[in-house]
Amino acid sequence: MKKLLIILVSMTVAGAAFAESDIDKGLNELGIVDDNYVYTDVELATTFFTMVTETYAKSLPMSFNRFIEINGLMMTPYHSYTNYRYTIPFDAEDRAMVKQDLASKQNLREICEDYFISETFMKANNFTMVYSYMDSDYRPLAKVTINNATYASALAP
Repeated sequence: MKKLLIILVSMTVAGAAFAESDIDKGLNELGIVDDNYVYTDVELATTFFTMVTETYAKSLPMSFNRFIEINGLMMTPYHSYTNYRYTIPFDAEDRAMVKQDLASKQNLREICEDYFISETFMKANNFTMVYSYMDSDYRPLAKVTINNATYASALAP
């Protein structure tokens, strides 16, 4: 029965998995985390995130906006990996500027504020988020990693 409940909640959460919203609520309702959002059952957490990943993957690739698509997502209890691809071509100057912007402390801060801070389970379980960006020709631009250490660093003055 618990597995069926996980399936139903993970399908609901999967629609919002990119924004990491409602995952705390799902984990809490299923009893996968304690009051501090630390995992109490890693096996159930693994099942939960596997189902979220599988459900979300069915909608990929997905347009994030006019210039970026999401073409890959994987989540585990301690890690997530999201692939973004710019759909517009860059000349050498634009490519360098985009790489610099993606690697900036400001971008790191914005990702932390938008996606990491809002989910208690991430901080409680030292969750690591990796955002991988590539250009329209699938060439790597940057990888941005968020975890407790980079979160503290990004928000420091």
